[in-house]
Amino acid sequence: MAKRGRGRPIIETLTEPQKRLLLAIETYISRHGMSPTMRELAEELEHGVASVFKQVERLERNGYVSRVAGKSRSLTVIRSANDESLIGLVTIPLVGTVVAGHPLMAQENLLGELLVDASTVRSGRHFALRVSGQSMINAGISSGDVVIVRQQPLADHRDIVVALLNDEATVKRLHYRSGEVSLLPENPNFKPIPVGPDDDLRIIGKVVAVRAGSG
Repeated sequence: MAKRGRGRPIIETLTEPQKRLLLAIETYISRHGMSPTMRELAEELEHGVASVFKQVERLERNGYVSRVAGKSRSLTVIRSANDESLIGLVTIPLVGTVVAGHPLMAQENLLGELLVDASTVRSGRHFALRVSGQSMINAGISSGDVVIVRQQPLADHRDIVVALLNDEATVKRLHYRSGEVSLLPENPNFKPIPVGPDDDLRIIGKVVAVRAGSG
């Protein structure tokens, strides 16, 4: 076994129940784009919640997962069940809505946390937002998908952005032409949205990745 600098040693060999639990956590994250709750793990493995909680604590002590106390969807996989190599996953907030004049990361606006590869969010502050509607399907974004967004007040021509237009949030492609600004859908069934001089357009961030929805 390999030892940490201080404290408990990391156990390199997983027991079969621990491996099944770790695989269940990884599979859930892969399918849903967020970490499972203890109850969801218990239902998946057909174990009691208390039993799953104790097993998660063992995985945490041995350096396979980390979690934030008091948060139901905060499990982060540090070491994979398959190859036990260190993997770079970090959590970003999953927000419910984007509303003008309302703090984006206010506690009441957070649905949970999303695990993403650290290379996706190398610089800047990021958040995740679940998409509703089919206006961006030709850009690979369907209803129920989760977009990963880097917070920034400016964006370039053709960037896909999360924007507030007259206090209404939308995910669209930003388009500049001859001094005119519009928000373009990626679906021929939807019309472009022109932005006039009296409109209030605010860029919340740029979409940097997309996670497929669970259904």
